[in-house]
Amino acid sequence: MIIGGLEKLTLLDYPDHLAAIIFTQGCPFRCHFCYNPMLVWPNTGTDGKNKEEKGFSPLSLENLFLFLRERFGRLEGVVITGGEPTLHPDLPDFIKQIKAIGYLVKLDTNGTNPLMLEGLIKDKLIDYIAMDL
Repeated sequence: MIIGGLEKLTLLDYPDHLAAIIFTQGCPFRCHFCYNPMLVWPNTGTDGKNKEEKGFSPLSLENLFLFLRERFGRLEGVVITGGEPTLHPDLPDFIKQIKAIGYLVKLDTNGTNPLMLEGLIKDKLIDYIAMDL
């Protein structure tokens, strides 16, 4: 997983639950109305510069899971959004780690990877899906 950011608390993005939002990097679309354009390209910003040169540093998985373990009991869920999370082949394993802590998982997707979605649903890895068009 390439994590592009973390919102430590949302009261809106997972209905009826206190949640954190994990932003993944990368998207197959280049929509002019995108509300997260800095997450579209995994390693560069919309201006073509390397994100680390611009002061952007991805969140490490170690720090992310430390945060999630520390907040369990105060937060109920995790929203995984992007970019497009289903581009990451390790998404199922990533979600399994989140669920092992005890969180509910909501996935925001553009629906462009139906095989990944089918597997996540079949394996009961997501509790809520929202499709952004």
